[in-house]
Amino acid sequence: MLPKRFISLTAISFALTLQALGQAKKPKPTNDPSGQLFRYAPMPKATRSIVIPLGNIQFAFDTENLREHSVWRGKLDLYGPQYVSAKRPFIAQANGQLLWENPPTLPWRTRPPGAKFTLESDQPKGEFTGMTTDGKSVTLRYTLQLGTGETVEVQLRPSNSSRGLQRTLTITKSKSPLWFLANSFQNSTAKRAVTVDGIGPLAVQVISTPLSYTEPIITEAGAETIYDTQTIETVAEQHWVLVPPHKVEVTVTITTHHDGELTAPPTSAASPLAKLGEVGESKLKPRVGPRSTYYKTKYLPLPPDLDLLITGMDWLGDGRLAVCTWPGEVYLLDGLLHDDGPVTFKRLAKGLNEPMGLLVRDGKLYVSQKPELTEIAFDEKNGRTEFTRVSADWGYSGHYNAFSYGPVLDRDGRFVLANAGHSGRWDIKFMGWAIRRGSNGTMDGVASGFREPNGIGVFGSERDIFVTDNQGHWTAVCELNHLRPGKYFGRPSSTPDPKNMYEGRATFTPPAIWFPYSLARSISGMAEIRDSRFGPFKGQLLVGDFQNALVTRVFLEKVNGEYQGAVFPFITGFRSGVNRLSFGPDGNLYVGGLQRTWTSIAPDPASLERVTFTGNIPFSIRKVEAKADGFLLTFTEPAKPSAADPDNFDVSQFRYAYHSDYGSPRFNHAGEKDSQTPIEVTNATLSSNRLELRLSLSEWREGHVTQVRCFDMISEAGKDLWHDTFHYTLNQIPKP
Repeated sequence: MLPKRFISLTAISFALTLQALGQAKKPKPTNDPSGQLFRYAPMPKATRSIVIPLGNIQFAFDTENLREHSVWRGKLDLYGPQYVSAKRPFIAQANGQLLWENPPTLPWRTRPPGAKFTLESDQPKGEFTGMTTDGKSVTLRYTLQLGTGETVEVQLRPSNSSRGLQRTLTITKSKSPLWFLANSFQNSTAKRAVTVDGIGPLAVQVISTPLSYTEPIITEAGAETIYDTQTIETVAEQHWVLVPPHKVEVTVTITTHHDGELTAPPTSAASPLAKLGEVGESKLKPRVGPRSTYYKTKYLPLPPDLDLLITGMDWLGDGRLAVCTWPGEVYLLDGLLHDDGPVTFKRLAKGLNEPMGLLVRDGKLYVSQKPELTEIAFDEKNGRTEFTRVSADWGYSGHYNAFSYGPVLDRDGRFVLANAGHSGRWDIKFMGWAIRRGSNGTMDGVASGFREPNGIGVFGSERDIFVTDNQGHWTAVCELNHLRPGKYFGRPSSTPDPKNMYEGRATFTPPAIWFPYSLARSISGMAEIRDSRFGPFKGQLLVGDFQNALVTRVFLEKVNGEYQGAVFPFITGFRSGVNRLSFGPDGNLYVGGLQRTWTSIAPDPASLERVTFTGNIPFSIRKVEAKADGFLLTFTEPAKPSAADPDNFDVSQFRYAYHSDYGSPRFNHAGEKDSQTPIEVTNATLSSNRLELRLSLSEWREGHVTQVRCFDMISEAGKDLWHDTFHYTLNQIPKP
């Protein structure tokens, strides 16, 4: 009787035609351009996959099990909003002829393989450490921890030649013999010869062995609930390579031979879209349309072939701006600090998995990909780039929404990230958590309850960390949260939070700032104003809004030991959805924008803009400080005496509901929906220098947002008040 195979791997993982699977409405996938070196992508075999194109052969490596999980002739079909402007599907698919696939286990053993193969038979522990590129090839790096206590480092460089697909393994010294599973040809795939070159004696042992195991299938539905599984019951021809004990580093080349039609194709020119190095230039231009008297904005026209959807930005010591993009590219931009010269774009890398943040530290870049925090070190002279995994100690379901935001450095120099909890699974570790790197690449959970924390930054001399979050289920409107250990910010989060709390809780930690929906609908990145070159608001936060393409200003203060404060409108009219903010060495604000599946009122798909203070100080409310009986307003310029009139102010309060519904309307003191409670201004008093105005309020309540509208406010110089409305999140009233 022929061996049974309950679910065909080929049918599931390697669809030759989308129509055959009834996917006629599926959006057309995109493919990486020829010449691309690698692509991080979730695949049905492993969410943490790295695919290396080798001519017409695709080599997919599982960074968790350190195996080549699939090798096929054809293409890698890419789906997801960053590629095809559709949220589903989002799992990348192999498209072509399967050549081989290996079982879901570490392919190394320290004892000779037996007649029966098992997934966990006498294998060492393994850890992926990163990869190195030289502009032409990719070398994967990982370590093996043997039972003897030895640590063996392995470098694996795949290539394709006329002989077949080759894997060159460079292995540091080992006192123990090592057995490597080079190929496992199951009954459904064609058998191919395997040979080995290197120091002798090397041997290839071929075993016909029954396979019996169950493995998950990564799917869109499973990324939100639980993965389907497939049971494998078949016979495989396995090729094991013996690497004998050795006292020095050795190099072994394993060749899996092709038949004639699979030989390496003639070398063809790489697509310009895959090119690394200098890829274009532009020049800053003044904003077209409405302009501010106090801040001028210039934009950088983007070359049409650069998909510069900015998701992270930080500055190198030489004045260049490093940015990462949603489709997974990293650029170095030179010339932004000068008005008269061109801005050049240098592409440093392609193929990352939806990075959502970038930090420069000691000349290296740290990028938060969905599956890992990655260090990027680059030698521009020699064209060599090293990608090192800093940590992957969180679960990655493969979901299109499973973003990891950051990193930032806390006051002790430790990396902190914030993971999305939206569309999560309780069993996927640290979804909805802010996490901090501990020792040996592990992560510690700091606080949970985040839905879509598309902004994380530091504030103040103590480097307090703040995290933005976006309106949705359990999240009334957008918010700014002060990150503190052990707090819960409202969105049910995954393990290590208890499973019984995944259905929700009765209470949560309120944010430092609620952003009214009338002002901001999709809060994003932030930046602190650290000096006076950007006007009279030093020590305050600027926070972007994606949907309304604007930047807000946030004044924060501590009341009874906890942060709260006021939010103002600030600058509007950006060319794309505002996503990341960064102050340059020149004191100017740089604003990176994008839109694709998540739309903005702005016109452009991507943007990079520079905002400069003109030197003309606006008449504005610089600070709003809560007092026991009201507010103390501090102006940027002296106000006219007429400002001290209680009738100049319209004050009201409201709160939001905490529930599982999407968002929340406003509720007044009596709990009436879509209503606000008027608050009486009993007195308004100007200071002698007319820079401060004290508002006394009657019957206001803590735990509410206080809306203040100002009328007929004029400076001594005759200027109207810039931004006449603010919202103060009054979590607590100061003690007298």
